[in-house]
Amino acid sequence: MDKLVKRVTVVQGSGENRQANVVYKSSEDDDDDAFEIPRMSRLERSVRHMLKAQVIAAQEAYQRHLESAEKGGNTWISDAPKNLMKARRKAMKEMRKASPFRMMKFEEDDEEEGD
Repeated sequence: MDKLVKRVTVVQGSGENRQANVVYKSSEDDDDDAFEIPRMSRLERSVRHMLKAQVIAAQEAYQRHLESAEKGGNTWISDAPKNLMKARRKAMKEMRKASPFRMMKFEEDDEEEGD
């Protein structure tokens, strides 16, 4: 029999003459040997949030680049390092939300939030 089948019951007769006979019943010893896949839902959620954080970082960096380029000239070149650092900081905040372990908080976050 297949591992999914635990018991087969045959019902005979009808009405008051009904009779149920167990034809097959799997032994519990087979269940102990079966390999169980560990649940990875917490890890999967963390990976999903890290991927989401990377998307946020890319979108934020792109948006900041467009804003710097609209100013005209070569302003975007001087703004690039600051834009990338701010985009990375925003992504780190998103990653901290669902991390299975505590993420390090950067001290610069508090100082530059007033900008």
